[in-house]
Amino acid sequence: MSLFIEGPAGPEPLWLWLNEAGLPLRPASWEGVFRTANERCEKVLAAVMGEPPFCTPHMARHSFALVMLVVLNHVMDRRMGLTPEERRDFRMLYGDPWRMVQDLLGHAQLETTKHIYLAPVADLQLRSLLADFRPADGPLSEGELTEVFARLARESEGIQDLDDQLVAR
Repeated sequence: MSLFIEGPAGPEPLWLWLNEAGLPLRPASWEGVFRTANERCEKVLAAVMGEPPFCTPHMARHSFALVMLVVLNHVMDRRMGLTPEERRDFRMLYGDPWRMVQDLLGHAQLETTKHIYLAPVADLQLRSLLADFRPADGPLSEGELTEVFARLARESEGIQDLDDQLVAR
């Protein structure tokens, strides 16, 4: 937060997230940003949804972990068309998706990633969730990826699907 470079108009912060005044946003400030956003959503959506969804920075981190796990599993299991033996060898060379998510989140222990961040899907076999998908050669389309997450929300406790909540109301 205290690193600056010389810019055309003088010193400029080298911080990625800046507040309205252009100064570095303190990490604890994210709670306030999310609280304000939740209040706006509640004000706008309460009449439409009854109980509008809310999000915290920590919930966004959990969502990131879930998205990365699904995408990494898709890339390793589907896009590359590997046999089970080749998949095992590939994972030995390049790593397991669970460990990749662990590294992305900066966790020292894989159990933290599995049992806390990805608890809603830790007991699911993602291959079975994706079994009926027959994506074209290449990555999942936006609609196919949306359906994967909608199925996860329906089949897992602790995951909310905003689209389902809007349709229900």
